[in-house]
Amino acid sequence: MERKTINRLIGYGILIFTVGYILGLTVSKYLQLLVVVGSLSTFVGIFYFFKPVKLRDEFRKDPNDDILTYFWNAIVLKFWTFIFFVWMIIMDIVLFTIGFLE
Repeated sequence: MERKTINRLIGYGILIFTVGYILGLTVSKYLQLLVVVGSLSTFVGIFYFFKPVKLRDEFRKDPNDDILTYFWNAIVLKFWTFIFFVWMIIMDIVLFTIGFLE
């Protein structure tokens, strides 16, 4: 799978998850089903990201990048994706065990 497609799966998954969480708590509890859809999209993207990747190559600094670009692309974006991933796992467990949040 292309890197661009993997990034879109992860990005759109986070967006759908966040929209489903916010609208599920404010508008209608049934919109919380978008949380599961967004989580699945992100999980598939992360699975395909880790399938062929070598982590040493992922965190290697390109010669054309300055230190700020390297820090942002290699560390910060992956850290925030990990934070959303953990939040998604927790919310999926809550939705499957407790049910819809009110």
